[in-house]
Amino acid sequence: MKALILHGGSGTRLRPLTYTGSKQLIKIAGKPISQYGIEDLRNNGITDIAIILGDNSPMDVINYYGNGSKFNVNITYIYQGEPKGLADAIYKAKDFIENDDFIVYLGDNIVLNGIEDMLNFNGYASILLARVDNPNRFGVALIDNNKIIKLIEKPKEFISDLALVGVYAFTPEIFNYIEKLRPSNRGELEITEALQNLIDDNKTVNFSIINDWWKDNGTPDDLLEANIKLLDKFTPEYNNINKCIHGRVNIPETSEIVNSQIYGPSHIGNNVTIKNSYIGPYTSIGDNCIIEDSEISNSIIFDNTMIRETKLIESIIGEDTKIKKTDNKPKNSKFVIGKGSIISLE
Repeated sequence: MKALILHGGSGTRLRPLTYTGSKQLIKIAGKPISQYGIEDLRNNGITDIAIILGDNSPMDVINYYGNGSKFNVNITYIYQGEPKGLADAIYKAKDFIENDDFIVYLGDNIVLNGIEDMLNFNGYASILLARVDNPNRFGVALIDNNKIIKLIEKPKEFISDLALVGVYAFTPEIFNYIEKLRPSNRGELEITEALQNLIDDNKTVNFSIINDWWKDNGTPDDLLEANIKLLDKFTPEYNNINKCIHGRVNIPETSEIVNSQIYGPSHIGNNVTIKNSYIGPYTSIGDNCIIEDSEISNSIIFDNTMIRETKLIESIIGEDTKIKKTDNKPKNSKFVIGKGSIISLE
């Protein structure tokens, strides 16, 4: 079995964070979002993976993942070109897939407890579903007598609260159905339409309903929620005796904590300096950051950021940003700030 990671999309709902980079490379709890999908595939024995690249910073993706060897997988890169929908992106990998069954994993999705149920599907396709409060944001499935009878992409009227999670399993037969598609009203080739055509031809499309947490990371609030869940699940116990560290904190030896208190679960990146500050819980700090005389909780701080004399909650601070006060320390500042910003607080 092979796999595709779809790494396209402009991430408009995550701006300004995605003006200068791929949303799938946003680090949560120390790892890019798409890395959780790659590791999930690898942990289930799938190591032959193609990443479908879009127009948003494709070289950043290649530079980070390389040939996949540091993640114990083999990575092939395929350019989608102009974005024409999920089905178009999948079809671009036809030559890579050849005659193998395969998994499609949207690179901005995280399935907390993995995709093991997808591996031994019987039929022509299998999909994951989850109940959501806002089904108009997703493709949805109508189920009757334990069978999928209808799939509709982003319905305007309520049909079902069962949304398609961004993980699919296919046999190569799906390429024949994609070839027959025409652009939808959104101007895209819809994978839901190809699946519906399979169903209409009485070809089995299996499904599983996720009862655990998953996230389609499309908004800043989604990122903060994912940060909480991932820190809860993956943060190890801090083993060294350090009176500054409270609870589960992932912190490397290259980082320095001076006269500060760190509360977990939290993640501290490499070469980070934290002085006279309070951090956590549910805070992820990227590599090469400097935090001084500040308080930060329930936030995501990207790499190479400097924060001085500031109090942040529920914030996402982009790479290479500098934040400092110019007057009294503000209380409970909440920001979503893009890369390379300079913020002076009065």
